[in-house]
Amino acid sequence: MTENKELFYYDQVLEIEQFCNFSSEKEYLLKAIENGECTKLYGPRNFGKTSLARNIVAKIWEAKNIDKRVVVYADLYSVTDLNDLSLELTKAFTKALNSKKNILDKGLEWLKVFKNIRPAWTPSSMSDGLGEFSLTTEKSEQIINFQIILENIHHLQKSGKFEFLIIFDEFQEIHKIKRAEALLRSSLQFFSIKIPVIILGSKQHLLKDIFESPRAPFYSWGNTIEFHPIPFKEYHSYIEERFSSLKMTHSLETSIFLQTKMNRIPESINRFCSYLCKTNSEKEITIVTIENELQQFVDRSRSIYEHIFSNLSSSERKIIETISKNEKITQVLGKDFLSSLKDVSKSTVSNVVHKLLDQAILSQGIDEMNKKYFWITDPFFNYFVKHYKI
Repeated sequence: MTENKELFYYDQVLEIEQFCNFSSEKEYLLKAIENGECTKLYGPRNFGKTSLARNIVAKIWEAKNIDKRVVVYADLYSVTDLNDLSLELTKAFTKALNSKKNILDKGLEWLKVFKNIRPAWTPSSMSDGLGEFSLTTEKSEQIINFQIILENIHHLQKSGKFEFLIIFDEFQEIHKIKRAEALLRSSLQFFSIKIPVIILGSKQHLLKDIFESPRAPFYSWGNTIEFHPIPFKEYHSYIEERFSSLKMTHSLETSIFLQTKMNRIPESINRFCSYLCKTNSEKEITIVTIENELQQFVDRSRSIYEHIFSNLSSSERKIIETISKNEKITQVLGKDFLSSLKDVSKSTVSNVVHKLLDQAILSQGIDEMNKKYFWITDPFFNYFVKHYKI
C-alpha cells in the first residue's frame, strides 16, 4: 500500500481485497448457489451484503463458466409499484445479457427461445463489433412485465444456452406494493429447474412480515444467512493493516471504542478511518483522538444533519432525542420510554417508530435474550443529535 492509494473504501460496492471478514458466509453462499438453492441474506444497511453477494460470490460463480453463466442483479430500493418492479427487472435482465461479450457466438437460434418478448441486436459502429442487445414487448414497449422476464430466464436456462443467478437487493421494499409478493412468488414457483436466487434485505420489521408470517407468500422461503457485527479483534487487525502503511497504530481497546461509536457498521468505520488517515497527524490513535476527530468530522457535515433533523416532526424529534440519549431502547412502547416523552401518545410512538424504520433513520435488531432493540442507524447523525440537540 502507498499513501496515494485509498486505504478504506466506502460509498461503493467493494472488491474482495477491500472486504473484511464474512468468509464463512461467503463459502455458505457459494455452495448454495452452486446447488441451485435460494438464499436470504439479512443484515443492517452498509454491512457489506451487496459487496459479498454481487461483487464477490457472484463473480466467483460466474468465472467458473464465464461464457455461459449470467448474473441478473436488480436493486429494488426505489420501487413503489408493479411498473417500477418490471422496469428494474427489465434493466437488470438486459444489462446481464449485454455483459456477455460472446453472445453472438451462440448464433441466433437461442433468440427463438424468448416468449412474449421481442429481442433486437444493434450492430456496433466501433471496431469491436459487439453491438448492443435490447428487449421490448411484442407491442414495442420498453418495460417488460417482470413475470415475463422471469419466465424467459427459466426458458433460456432450460434450453441449455445459459445458467442464471438472480439477485434481488433491498427486497423488503416490495412489501409496500400490493400483490407484488404473491406475483413474484408465483413466478419463482414456475421454475421447473433449479435457478439460484439471492435475496438481500436490511429492514428487519418488513422482512419479518414477508418471510415469517404463515399467510405470507414467501413464508419459510429459502435458506437464511444473517450478518452479525464483525468480531472486534478481526476488524482491529483490518484497520491496523491499513494504518501501518502510514506508520499509524491503535490499540485493541481504542479499536473497540471506535467500532462501538460507529455502531459496528463497516461502511461508517471505513468512512471515519479514511478521514483519520487524511487529517490526523498523530501516529498513535487514542480514544481521545477519536473523540476529538469525531467532533471535527460531524462539524464539517453539520448542515446535512441539521437538514435531516429540521424535517422531522416534533414527535419524531422527541423520540430520536430520547433514543440517542439512551443509545439503545429495548421497549419503545414500554412505560419507561413512554413516560420520558411528554405529550406523545402510545399510538403516535408506534406510528413514528414504524415510519423511522421505513426511512432507515432507525434500525431494529435482536439481542442475545431474543429481545428487539432500536437505535439511530447513522452513528454520525446520532452524535449530532446527542451533542447539539439534547
